[in-house]
Amino acid sequence: MTVFQICGFALLGVTVVLILRSFRPEYATVAGIAVGMLLLLGTLPGLQTVMESMIFISERTGFSVYSSVILKSMGIGILAQTTADVCRDSGVSMIASKVEFAAKIIILLLCVPILQTLISLIEGFLK
Repeated sequence: MTVFQICGFALLGVTVVLILRSFRPEYATVAGIAVGMLLLLGTLPGLQTVMESMIFISERTGFSVYSSVILKSMGIGILAQTTADVCRDSGVSMIASKVEFAAKIIILLLCVPILQTLISLIEGFLK
């Protein structure tokens, strides 16, 4: 999907949600989630291209550990942000902030092996 298609579909979805909110508020949240999921599905081909490029670069450079951490972190961030947005749209911002916090902790945990390798390299240079 191009950015124009995404924006057009999003505006159409907002219109539908606003109309539903005035007549059937219980369906407005479901419609908003459905539009969001369809938008995400429309961007998956672009994400596949990014992943293929990262895999190609990591195979050529030998940095597969680092690229896997980057890809996992991106996936966790995108998933957590989408989930938090759905929670906020549903009126439960307290859970949204906890989802974002948990994702940050998980991403930090993914980075620990890289930090350990970096510290080992620095120690090697100092000796």
